[in-house]
Amino acid sequence: MNSDCKDSLRLIGQQLDWLIFPRVKNGGIVVPSEPAIHFQPLGKEKNYESKRERRSTTEPWARADRWQRAASEFRASGGSRTASNTTSFLGSIGRHVYKAEELTAVCKAYPGTRIWEQGENFWLHVESSLLPGLQHKASFLVLISVTHQTVRSWGFWDSCAVGVTWIGPRHTNFPDGSICAFEPKDGTWQFGDSLVKLLDIYSAWALRHLHCEIFGRWPGPQSVALPFERMMELRDDELCGCGHLQKRYADCCKPTDMKRNRIAEAVLFGIFSAWSVRCPPVPIIEFMLLRSYPPAVSDIFR
Repeated sequence: MNSDCKDSLRLIGQQLDWLIFPRVKNGGIVVPSEPAIHFQPLGKEKNYESKRERRSTTEPWARADRWQRAASEFRASGGSRTASNTTSFLGSIGRHVYKAEELTAVCKAYPGTRIWEQGENFWLHVESSLLPGLQHKASFLVLISVTHQTVRSWGFWDSCAVGVTWIGPRHTNFPDGSICAFEPKDGTWQFGDSLVKLLDIYSAWALRHLHCEIFGRWPGPQSVALPFERMMELRDDELCGCGHLQKRYADCCKPTDMKRNRIAEAVLFGIFSAWSVRCPPVPIIEFMLLRSYPPAVSDIFR
């Protein structure tokens, strides 16, 4: 990573700690917020389960939850196709409908996006550059299931030199290792909302993983409700996972967590996670290695 990338990554991390959301440009390029306006707190990742040539970044929107906070947006059979040659609906069950125009917007915001249709369900394979000059990209495999009215996605580091590496396990869901970039009940993103908005959230999520890899700490708010996981994953200088937006872990929940019975907390965490280890399903890994055709939706929703 060159010095410009590292400086930009450090600044974005600092802004996230100040509850300032970065901007996301075409191709998933994440840049610091300008001017540095203090928005309301971000949507928080939860470990259990988000101006281009110049595109305008997604704007914050107000909502309320138990911490009285507001969220800012992080912003066919036989083969793949692009939005330019599809006229179908991306589902028409229930009140939410994704039309072809939505796919066109995705392909404009994230060039090179590949799309597969499986009945009422769609797969997207999207690449996000994250930072100008970064040698490896984030690669997202996204399942939009109209049948189940949900989206499930996986993130990978994509490098010509080493192939692909799963992005995780922090801030991914049990047990399938899918992306957990926001708290669903907070309304950060809901099925039927903009897919570009969702991919922007994923790009910011991947950038925060990159920050954690380079600087050793997760930047900005996060949600880690169980004490054992806080003890195992949070650093002293990270914002506490309990939802307190002004305190670091060392000054918030850590003193109480360290007094708990670790064995009992580990058992509770094991029960919660069904004693599973977060890892993408084999069909997902096979697709990312071979890049041929995504798995059947029935292989994912069992």
